[in-house]
Amino acid sequence: MGSANETEHTFYDAAILSEAKTKRDVISFLAKDLFEKGYVNEDYCKATLEREDNYPTGLATKPIGIAVPHSNPENVLKEAIVVAIIPKAVKFAEMGNNASLIDVGIVFMLALKGENNHLNYLKNIVNYFKQQENVLSFHALRSKTQMKSILLQDILKVQQ
Repeated sequence: MGSANETEHTFYDAAILSEAKTKRDVISFLAKDLFEKGYVNEDYCKATLEREDNYPTGLATKPIGIAVPHSNPENVLKEAIVVAIIPKAVKFAEMGNNASLIDVGIVFMLALKGENNHLNYLKNIVNYFKQQENVLSFHALRSKTQMKSILLQDILKVQQ
């Protein structure tokens, strides 16, 4: 099926976090899930929480913010990206501005090995969510299958 590309072995998943009340809840739940599936090591959760405190990843997309928490590559065993919808938005600090809090309703947990990968994915995510209607329609989804399909085809544009 064509030439191999770097996304071929990446695991993609989707979650709906109805119970999440804080960014810590969101990151802990997603990191625990990735750890249990063997994609990240036991330090990933703590490292991602610390990184988020020091280098926040909240993006003030309208009308609902998104966040892209991730850890350093040494905590990643196998690459994975999980998108989560948080029906009742939680506070994340804004990227580049710790003092500014954003109501985040969509989170992309990135477990990637190379810094360039983060930047490529981030660019695709930001481009997709520049459109308010994309933010609204994605945040309204309650089907993990649909979320994953949009993640792969429309946001990340992964060839399958």
